[in-house]
Amino acid sequence: MGDQIIYLIDTDVLVAIRSKKDSKKLYNHLIRMATDGDLKTVRQVFDELETFGEGYRFLFGHKSKFVIPVGEQYCGAVQEKIELIKKKANYLYEQTGSKDAADPWLVAVASTYRYVLVTNERRESPKRIPAACQVPELRCRCISGPHFLHEVGLVPQINPAHISPAAFFADP
Repeated sequence: MGDQIIYLIDTDVLVAIRSKKDSKKLYNHLIRMATDGDLKTVRQVFDELETFGEGYRFLFGHKSKFVIPVGEQYCGAVQEKIELIKKKANYLYEQTGSKDAADPWLVAVASTYRYVLVTNERRESPKRIPAACQVPELRCRCISGPHFLHEVGLVPQINPAHISPAAFFADP
């Protein structure tokens, strides 16, 4: 893998893109990234997308490009991270009430493989994905959807008024 950055995307980012006027272009780029192996997600994200209705049906045709292989998601190293999440960040399960929620899997997979986790969850909340990414045993880079779109060159500029001051001034 070397210096290749691989992003792991959360449901909320895939859903939020739909509201952009250039969403088709953005989705097409994400599909290309997934095809190239630069963008991935976990099976549970597609389970969550089902609840958002027909507007996301087109992504299901590309599911195999996005979803990491079963052997990678459910391997021993990721399972160890899931156990750590149950002990140190159990709030990820409490948020949804689901025993198979996407959030714990996203953090476990990102932490295990050193992927950059992309979510729009609030950085200020002590009970969301960004907080779990800061747990020392789980530590992984976590960025917002806008930051991701900027980082991969899909959004040339980010309006500073749209950046959370708490996220901006937080220690990396």
